Amino acid sequence: MYKLAVALFLVIFCSTAVAPSVIALAPLANNTEGIVHTVSYVEDGPLSKELMMPLYEWSPADVPPVAAVLAIHGLTLHGARYSVIGKGFAAGGFYCCAPDMRGFGRCQDVDHKFCVGTDCKRKVNMEKSYEDLVALAKKIKEKYPNIPLYGLGESLGTSYCIRLEAEHPDLFQGLILSGPTVVVNPLMFFHPGNLIEGGYAIFIHPKFKMNTKTFVQSLVSNDQNIVNEMLDDPLCRKYLTIGDMLQTQKFVGKTLRYAKLIEPNKPVLIVQASEDKCMVPHAVTKLSARIRSSDQTIRWLHAYGHILFETAYLRPATIDAVEGWLERHDSTRAEKALFTQSELKKLGAKIEPDKL
Repeated sequence: MYKLAVALFLVIFCSTAVAPSVIALAPLANNTEGIVHTVSYVEDGPLSKELMMPLYEWSPADVPPVAAVLAIHGLTLHGARYSVIGKGFAAGGFYCCAPDMRGFGRCQDVDHKFCVGTDCKRKVNMEKSYEDLVALAKKIKEKYPNIPLYGLGESLGTSYCIRLEAEHPDLFQGLILSGPTVVVNPLMFFHPGNLIEGGYAIFIHPKFKMNTKTFVQSLVSNDQNIVNEMLDDPLCRKYLTIGDMLQTQKFVGKTLRYAKLIEPNKPVLIVQASEDKCMVPHAVTKLSARIRSSDQTIRWLHAYGHILFETAYLRPATIDAVEGWLERHDSTRAEKALFTQSELKKLGAKIEPDKL
């Protein structure tokens, strides 16, 4: 039927002796000997204009999509951070849509491009962002009523996915949760650099803004490539107010409560990295205990950091986790997406051994 080509879009690098090899993403290839679909990319298309929110959409250009993914970004990030994985989904026949939530990404536009009247979207607003996501998910279901829609969330995005599923169980076929926001690592608040930034925000900066640079440098990843990628990204939010942090904590604090409302038969994939310094890795057991579904899969990724999907530096184990789970839960699949190194090279991948 089709092949999920997510596994084709990996990046080869070796940052430490224990880091696994990865595959470097070359420029997106057109349909090559039937391996992948041609990818269509739309930024701020008709759906964006209807909902007045920044949207990034990837889909197969040569065939109708067989499934859809709504990808929800994490704190300080934005929808375009899913660009590489979005292309991978589209190459495998999926439609993938990722928005910028209020106060993040291009919602920070100084010209108020996405604001409507007095409804200013430059400000972080967790509850209104949730309402926006409900509207977006419903529109995707209207556009593609006959294919399954999966919710993909990373970090803060997992809290949105879980609440969406709890309150609107008819929207998602299943959930993919990466680094779920269950228990925030105390280092988020008590890391020396964050204490300095927080103190500066409270006592010195007139608008109580906290620089997020220390947070990114110290906690989001043990991979310097991902750290640099985020620091150099102009759309990543560079400051958060104390109010932003407090409302974020309040929003994610309800995650376990909503998790108890997930339907008993709903497929859920939880991907958790052992070196996650933003969340407490072993707290995923609390989340799993709250979810009543008997169809749960937990993939524990050794020596990985918090950010797994919102980066160009994707790891093989991350992709394998999603691909294997989809193979088991997508009834339309007729064959597995297994590719040899020679096939990957046809798509521009460069495969290198681990560095010692």
